[in-house]
Parts: sequence; C-alpha cells; structure tokens
Amino acid sequence: MDERWSAELLAALRELYEPTRRFAAIIGRHDVEPDDLVQDAFTKVLLAEPGTIRDLGPYVRRIVVNLAHNERRRTRRGARAIGRLGDDLVTRDRYPSELADLWHLEPRVRALLFLVDVEGEPVAAAAATVGMAAPAARMALSRARRRLKSELHVELAGE
Repeated sequence: MDERWSAELLAALRELYEPTRRFAAIIGRHDVEPDDLVQDAFTKVLLAEPGTIRDLGPYVRRIVVNLAHNERRRTRRGARAIGRLGDDLVTRDRYPSELADLWHLEPRVRALLFLVDVEGEPVAAAAATVGMAAPAARMALSRARRRLKSELHVELAGE
C-alpha cells in the first residue's frame, strides 16, 4: 500500500463499502455481483492520487456507475454477436422478473432513481454523482418514471 493513503482515508473508504454495495446492487446488471463492482471501484480509487479526490462517496459511486455502464455495453455487444449467429442460440425468458423493466433502464438512470427516490438525495447532487447536468438528470428521471409507470399499467391491465 502506498504511503499516500492515510488511516483516516482508508477508514472512510471502509465505511463506504456497504452503502456502495447497495448502490451497486441497484444499478448493476442482475447477473453481476455487486461485490465485484465495488471491489473494482475500490481498486480504481486506491490507484488514484488521494489529493485529486474532492469527496470520496460521490467519487466511488461515479466509478461504480461507469463500471456498470461498461459492463452493460459489453453485454450488448455480446448479445448482438450471438444474434448474428442465429436465433436458435437466443433464449427468451417466458416469465420475466418483476424488475425487468428497471433493468432495461440505463445504469446512470437507475442510479439517479436510486439516489433521488430511495436515498432522498437532491437531484443536483445525484446528477453530479452520475456525471450528468442537473436539468438533464431531471429530464431523465421524468422519462424513467413515466416509462416505469406505463409499463406497470400495461402489466396490470394484462392480468
């Protein structure tokens, strides 16, 4: 371990593990372990120069969002490649999860929903955490809520 990380900074990082894990469980793909995202994020944090990190919590969350976004992109590329091989290889879930609609949202938007609607953070702070401007975050939240609401109405009408 580099001498540049003080005991206080390491203690603060340890304190962030559980909240960051909950956050990663919400925004990460359902088939990716939240602990893997958090550990990858912590690795990146420990490699960074501590003096460049203004606020450790949002910094760690931003890394988790970026990692989840990259994982989603990799998965989409793989799915497209399999699709080009033929439809016989693609399976479809007959009974999709109740969370399937949430998983269709981009990780940044899921992160916004979690931070604002679950943890009660102000939109501006949540937007900064995920790397968006506050007006764009408000619009993304509005669209996501509208989409989820319409999906729930469709599901309820079908029952």
